[in-house]
Amino acid sequence: MTTEIGKELRKLRIDRDERLYDMSQRLEKSSAFISAVERGSKSPPSGFEELVIAAYQLAGDAANALRRAADRSRKAFTVEARTPLERDAAGLMARRMSSKMDALSPDELEKILAILRKGDGD
Repeated sequence: MTTEIGKELRKLRIDRDERLYDMSQRLEKSSAFISAVERGSKSPPSGFEELVIAAYQLAGDAANALRRAADRSRKAFTVEARTPLERDAAGLMARRMSSKMDALSPDELEKILAILRKGDGD
């Protein structure tokens, strides 16, 4: 089963006429690792999409599509909150996202996404 980031990586390789080996050399990662990320047997590690974006000099829509695909391919996220306010927001968001009884509605999540996307060019 190919993940969303797997589809983006394959598309990138096809567009650049590259093999999996070529991408692994460019990213300084093993072919087995990249294949596992594509198939979904490994989650893309934090910062992986930024490594790909830099290595392939992606910008604009292409970079945003890769970021979205990486996010959609992950089941867990690590957030480093620096201030008490950021920690409060991150903790509350995590609890509400994983709660069955007090879960955020799709409408509420859309509103949060709209706030977060302001100025993101997404």
